[in-house]
Amino acid sequence: MSFSSAFRYPFQNLAKVLSIVLVLTIAFAVFIGLMLNSHDWSPLLDQISALDSAEHDIGDMEAMGATPFIGLVGLVVVAVVSGFWISGYSVEVIRSIWNEIGYMPGIDFGRNLKDGFYLFLSSVAYWILFIVLLVVETIVLQATSSLGAINALLVIVGVAVTIITGAVMGWAYFVGMARFAAEGDHRAAYQIRRNMGIARANWTKGAGLLVYMIALSIIYGAIRTMVDGVFGGVAGMLGITLSVVIYYLFNLMQHFSTQHLIAQYAVQIGIGGGDYDASKDKVDFG
Repeated sequence: MSFSSAFRYPFQNLAKVLSIVLVLTIAFAVFIGLMLNSHDWSPLLDQISALDSAEHDIGDMEAMGATPFIGLVGLVVVAVVSGFWISGYSVEVIRSIWNEIGYMPGIDFGRNLKDGFYLFLSSVAYWILFIVLLVVETIVLQATSSLGAINALLVIVGVAVTIITGAVMGWAYFVGMARFAAEGDHRAAYQIRRNMGIARANWTKGAGLLVYMIALSIIYGAIRTMVDGVFGGVAGMLGITLSVVIYYLFNLMQHFSTQHLIAQYAVQIGIGGGDYDASKDKVDFG
């Protein structure tokens, strides 16, 4: 697994990453402007910050008009749609990496959005299983709370099981994403038992992936902080805008570097790579 290739990938595609960031920033800015500039939110903000609570009461806030409501709804829609789109576009990124294409793929918004929605549904299934595990552990620990040393031992076992299961589920999600990209069938993402089996059988490679992902997070976090310290210190709205753009830019770059690592991880465990059939790229998943 090449960490340097994954790290360089978004820098080699900086213009495309920056264009995505600018589109998202403008979309968010438009709806935030509609929401904030058409309504007096000071009573609510004062209550949240617990400052001047006597001066402003939450009941004093005027009713929300049509313009700020449109802004609020638009903000939620942009956040949800952009999340789905980025997730679905990541499938195309993985395919292009398997094809040894150095540049990021073209955008098919409708298809990317649909792919992202399928991946979101598969992630919900993993979260439900994980929550069920936590609930069971909580019930067991509460039932054995009076057993002293046995309860303490169960706490240690529970923490270990939670960490291991969480890691395997995360790897299984990546396995499902990679199989989705390789097989051209969204149902691959929902085959949780099979995906977890593949992830568990290749846990050493999954551990390597996790280490590289943590390293990416640390490096990109440091770069983001450094760049924001230089440009984000500009006064006024320009400084705020630059900080927002810098935040989204480096988070998105980290995301695409991570997708490069996932594509390499998939090849290591026998998904994609030389066995990848490019003709499945345009399968209709409906």
